[in-house]
Amino acid sequence: MSPFAVALVRYSDPERRSLAHAAAVYLGKSDTDNVKRPLGIIKKGDTLAIFRGESARFEFFTSKVVYDHLVTYTTMNMRACGGLRANEATVFVPPGEDDDPVYSEIGEKHLQAYRNLVHGIDPQTEDPVAKKRLQAARYVAPVSVQLHYLLDINFATLIEAIFPQRIWSPGAQYDTRQVVEQMFQLVRRQDPELWDLVYEYYGPEAYAWKRMRMKLKRERPDLYEELLKEFGVVRSMWD
Repeated sequence: MSPFAVALVRYSDPERRSLAHAAAVYLGKSDTDNVKRPLGIIKKGDTLAIFRGESARFEFFTSKVVYDHLVTYTTMNMRACGGLRANEATVFVPPGEDDDPVYSEIGEKHLQAYRNLVHGIDPQTEDPVAKKRLQAARYVAPVSVQLHYLLDINFATLIEAIFPQRIWSPGAQYDTRQVVEQMFQLVRRQDPELWDLVYEYYGPEAYAWKRMRMKLKRERPDLYEELLKEFGVVRSMWD
């Protein structure tokens, strides 16, 4: 059984027509149906402001660990979570990168202790005792219980932050990387041309080029200046 589930429940611009219209207005063009123009904005490294107007809504069943990583992005549009204040935790999710059964053994014990509080059961005698409110009992729930939630995330946040930081940069946390990789595949199915371009310009290769640039500048300044002069000419979006 998978430790998580992700579904794309809404994708605002599958034919890229809304982005095309916004790009035409932004650049002062009359052909508002040019669906290639938003791609040109990415290629030229211009602001992704028009991409902030489109979004993808995902439905998740993941550990709270993954949820906590994703909700740090305050530029997303909306979140709705069946949190532990009003919903009982019922599933413990062990870490995906380590299959040692000790995690499940310990986690299930903590989960059972939490559920004993919620249902008013004495763990020693199994006699009924006073039930604890969910909002108080959640303090002893395992950190990796499963949560059910929706996140509506604009394209700019996906492009600039979530995908690069959670799947394309070294050191991304394993469980979160697995979830966000699935998010990327889901949006890519809606518009492969756009999201393949995003991968090219913001993916692992782009990250490697940034690292290489800094290393060249520090260790081979003459070569750095030569390459910059020959290949680093920057042209205006408006030319």
